[in-house]
Amino acid sequence: TQLTGMLPFFVIMAVLYGALNAALDSTAGERERGSLEPLLMNPAPRIALVVGKWAAVASVGFLIAVLSCFSFLPSQWLLRSDSLQALFQFGLREALLFLAVLLPFAAALSAVLMAVAIRCKSFKEAQANSTVVVLGVSLLPLVALFNQGGEAPWHLWVPALAQHSLMTRVLKGEGFGAMQVIVPLLVCALLTTMGLWLVARMLRHAAVK
Repeated sequence: TQLTGMLPFFVIMAVLYGALNAALDSTAGERERGSLEPLLMNPAPRIALVVGKWAAVASVGFLIAVLSCFSFLPSQWLLRSDSLQALFQFGLREALLFLAVLLPFAAALSAVLMAVAIRCKSFKEAQANSTVVVLGVSLLPLVALFNQGGEAPWHLWVPALAQHSLMTRVLKGEGFGAMQVIVPLLVCALLTTMGLWLVARMLRHAAVK
């Protein structure tokens, strides 16, 4: 039971690290290789280039989320104990609920990581700066583990913590209402919009060297 309770944390970290390298390489990596400057010479609007890069990075995060969630389905075939099978029941419904929670989070993470990396001149510098995001995503779910009072309403407004709380509810067989999904979705949409705006603004006003 303790191990299955940690699954939401592992899935969140898989999505984070899946989008991390793609986000850094498509921004700071291209800047270091000198391929970003020719790209900006195209007559396409900056926001169009940013959205295209973000879509590619987010697709990697989406793919990792899908693979992580659906990998739990065949893994249950390895459970030989009836008691373990009763404790860990993860079917198609649970996988789809996981994805409904994770996909907006993956989109927001991709935009935030790109916003952090676009300000860096090298891939290594971007890796160093992105540790703040990685550390935050790693530590926020621990709030739910150490909070003896149970889930609080404000948890839904905190990225990573909200996703962890909702996925834990799914594993416990508890449902959640539309409002409990809408609040994290709005937060992720806001983070995505702000991240893309910052990247487009940086490309529009800052000199690319």
